[in-house]
This record gives sequence, structure tokens and C-alpha cells, in this order.
Amino acid sequence: MPAPALERYCLQLLALCQSAVVILAGGAAKILYLDLALGQPHESFPYLVPAVLFAIALHYCYKQLGLQSIDALTGPTIGFGRIWAGLAIAFMALLGAMYLLKITEAYSRGWFLIWFVMSAGALIVVRWAFARGLHQLAARGYLSRHIGVLGTRECVEALKGEFDKAMPYVIVDGYFLSDSNSDDAADQEAIRRLLAAMQAGSFGKVAIALPAGEKDRIRRALRRLAPYAPEILLCTDLLSSPVPIHGSTVIGTRRADVVSPVPTSERYRLEKRLFDVAAAAIGLALLAPLLLLVALVIKLDSSGPVFFRQRRYGRNNSVFRIFKFRTMTVAEDGERVIQAMQNDPRVTRVGRFLRATSIDELPQLINVLLGEMSIVGPRPHALVHEERFEDNFDLFSRRRRVLPGITGWAQVNGYRGETKTPEDVKKRMDYDLYYIDNWSIWLDLEIVVRTFGAVLRGAH
Repeated sequence: MPAPALERYCLQLLALCQSAVVILAGGAAKILYLDLALGQPHESFPYLVPAVLFAIALHYCYKQLGLQSIDALTGPTIGFGRIWAGLAIAFMALLGAMYLLKITEAYSRGWFLIWFVMSAGALIVVRWAFARGLHQLAARGYLSRHIGVLGTRECVEALKGEFDKAMPYVIVDGYFLSDSNSDDAADQEAIRRLLAAMQAGSFGKVAIALPAGEKDRIRRALRRLAPYAPEILLCTDLLSSPVPIHGSTVIGTRRADVVSPVPTSERYRLEKRLFDVAAAAIGLALLAPLLLLVALVIKLDSSGPVFFRQRRYGRNNSVFRIFKFRTMTVAEDGERVIQAMQNDPRVTRVGRFLRATSIDELPQLINVLLGEMSIVGPRPHALVHEERFEDNFDLFSRRRRVLPGITGWAQVNGYRGETKTPEDVKKRMDYDLYYIDNWSIWLDLEIVVRTFGAVLRGAH
């Protein structure tokens, strides 16, 4: 099946499944709450009508929010924020319509609430399953699509790297302009070959990848390509900024990009801290019996302290001592710290279980309450390891502009535990920087949910 037809089929199937699960969630909420919990059986048909109307409204909302697309499903995140936003908008639209028709009194508010929560959970599971399936199809080449990119070799390669990270199913076909603006013949030949490929139907869209300063070359390329290209992406300054651009401003007649290496708004700090304090306080309260039991077992299993305290770097290079349950016979914290390895002989019998289940990390909730750590953020390393990584990677220190976390974007993407090679360190750093550049409360929630899944799968 051609890739465009397969994409349409997958999106139609997704829309059908999403509609089905929210309708079924409405029915399940009615049975569980009204029929069983309250013992007040109701006819099913009156509850089916709003469920179907809600499914239609939800499909429209998700389409407007860009969630009904292959790009949204194959992106790096599930998209908790937009999923919940679309769900809330559709629910508000349904409730508003029912209020205007004066029929809300006929329905239980408890049913609405349970239906909303069940729908949210079901939609996340459905979209996660589709995302996994689409990633498998993309890895096997079934979703491959080509884009023609015109530009200098360096800019084209930079754009290809971005596609490889964000949309690995997109194959970049480069048409290279000369590195200088003087070789007009080479530029004309590259444009001629790209036009021939476009007229043959090879590309649904094309891109121009040139530095923003080369305005004349950009104009010439646009004049030649515009009559034939259904869509042109203008990608400039792909090589200029190691940190994200968050907008632009005008100074006189000049445009200036606004660059911020970390989220700085008061809203960010407030939302993050409220989430951390609430999660840590609730977690410690619920887990207190387990934590006391683990402490007792550690004391009975081997001599030494219950907690492992080691110095780590916090935000802005501040140093704090991390809380962990002791899982080894040693407690290194100096010039020489050996990383824990698989089948490490230093790990105790109890420690092996604690590390496999990540229970050894739970005392870090204390660090969160103290304001030294966050629930989600880049994982802190021993000081000596952190300094060595910083010497080898220029951007590594950017991780320390935010609070370190108990779990993080790198960990839920498979980069946890021992860092055996420089490539492991770089990959972990790249995921951490992505988190810093794209932070939202919804991304934190997604990471927490995915952490539970990783622990249950024994990913440690």
C-alpha cells in the first residue's frame, strides 16, 4: 500500500477507535456508577446520544489541535496537554449544548465526571498504542515520504539531522547549492534538477535551507520554485543557535530573535514548584510504611547506614547531598567514584531488588520537599563524573540551569543507569536539553506516567 494511502487508513482507524472508546467509556461509567454503585439502573439509550455527540465534537477538536496527523502521533511526546485540552473543550461544548436545551438535570454530575476521567485514560492508551504501531511501520519503511531540500550542503545536513530526530520517516533528498554566492551555474543546475523532480511528482513539499543573511539567493530560489511547489518550507539559521529561539522582537528596523537557555517565567517556576511539593508530600505520606519497612530490611541485611548520601550538583552549580537507600557495601563520594554496573559485586542482596524496582530512589522525595530536586528533570551525577562529562561536551552544563530530577526525559527514553560510552552521555544530554527546551506541566505528567510503565517493565 502506498505511504499516503496507508497514512489515511491509519488516521481513519484512529478516529474510529477514539470515537469508540469515548462512547464505551460513557457506557461503562453509567453501568459502574449509576447501575452498580448507586443501585439506580437507567435506560442506556438516553446516555448513548450525548456520548455519540461528544465523540463527534472530540474528533473536530482534535483535528483543529493538529492531533489527527501522523506527525503528532510519531512525535517525541504523546501530547498530554493537547489531548486533555481537546477533551475539555469537547466536554464543555457538550455541556453547553445540553444546558441550552435544558436537559442537564436529567443526567448525573457524577456520571459526567467519571466519564471524563475514563475517556482521558482510554484516549491516552489508544493514542500510545497507535504511536507504537506507527513507529514500527516507520522503522520498516512503510510510512516513508520524501522532501526535496535546496541549500548549501552544511544547511541541508543540519535540516536532515532535525528531521531524523523529529520525523525519522521523512527522507531528505538534498539539492546542493554552492557554498559561496558566486557560483551561479551550480545553483541554477541544482534548482533545475529539483524542478524536474517536482514536476515528476516526487515531492509533496520542498524546503529551502540557507542562512537568513543570503536574502538574494533565497528570493531567487523562491521565484523559481513557487509556481510549481504546493508547499515550501523556508528554513534559515539552522546552524546559528545552540539554545532555543522563543520568539522575536523588533529594535528599530532590525529583527532580533529572543533566545533563552532555560525557562525563566514566574509561571514556570510556580507551576513546577507546586507540582513538586504536591507530588512529594502525597508520595511520602502514601509510601511511609514501605519506606520504614525497606529501612528495617536494609539494617538487617548488611552493616552500614540506611541512606546513601552523595554530593551532587543542583541548579546553578549548587551542591547538595542526595538521599538514596543504600544498595551497596560501599558509599563512595570523593575524587574516585566507580559507576554501578550490571551484576556489580558491590550490590547487596536487598540492594539488587531495590535497584531493579527503583525503590532505592524514593527517598529523593525528601530532596524535592527541601527544594534541592524536582520530580522531573535531568538526573544528577556524582561530582567527579559531572565534571568529566562537562569537559567533553560543551552544552552539558546547561543541564544544571534547572533543578535535577528523580526521573527525566532521558530515563523514560531508555537512557538510565550506567553510561558506558561517550555516545551514551551525549544521547542522555540531548534528551535532557530537549526536556529543558520544551518543558510544560503536561510533559512532566507524561514522564511520570511513562516512568511507572518503565519500572513495571523492569527497565532498570
